[in-house]
Amino acid sequence: MKILLVNDDGFDEPGLKALEDALSGHDTITVAPYHHHSGASMSVNIHSSLTLREHDFKRYSVEGTPVECVKLALTELISGDPPDLLVSGINPGANVANNTWYSGTVAAATEAAFWHIPAIAISQEYASSPDFMLSSKVIQNVVEQGLFRMIKPGMLLNINVPAGDHNGYRMTTVGSFATEIPFTREGDGESYRYGPYEMQPVREQSGTDVHALLNGHISFTLLSSLRSSQTPANDLRLWCSRQS
Repeated sequence: MKILLVNDDGFDEPGLKALEDALSGHDTITVAPYHHHSGASMSVNIHSSLTLREHDFKRYSVEGTPVECVKLALTELISGDPPDLLVSGINPGANVANNTWYSGTVAAATEAAFWHIPAIAISQEYASSPDFMLSSKVIQNVVEQGLFRMIKPGMLLNINVPAGDHNGYRMTTVGSFATEIPFTREGDGESYRYGPYEMQPVREQSGTDVHALLNGHISFTLLSSLRSSQTPANDLRLWCSRQS
């Protein structure tokens, strides 16, 4: 099976190496950012060129964002021979709730989903000395059992793995943080930084990706690459009809 591998932390990061090792029994091609791009979301560098470097056989880096890595891979490196699957990760830090919008890891998988390529983003809850063994076993299990074939076109699977032992798998929804990570003010009085990341409480009572991790479960969340709301907008539809 042909699998495209990507991440958002950079070409030499240990999470990506763990992913390559976990899926080494397949025909993999790695195309990852040359520099760190956490929080890049779906961004692209429309005003600068993209430098592509080949480091080893089927292992490339791009001076660009995770989304651009996927774009270059699909249109230049393996054009006409799309992968059976894209896997993005393994990210050292959970991508849950609001952070699914900011995540470059999830964005790379979303880009593949745009083109109806089965896509998985996998992240592991943050630890000071991350051990990707459990995440590696999870992605091996998902691939070997062909679970990615259950992902419908335009969808992607976002997997989040707890840092320690796990208590099984849970199918979840995306949570919504009830509070924002506080900023810290620097000494000059004008500059701000994000404070230390901590899992924030969510508005929902149960069933979210955040609840799953807090209870030691591996979270499976199906995401859509479509931005259209599934909630009926009858009032807006009526207003529009009255304007014609």
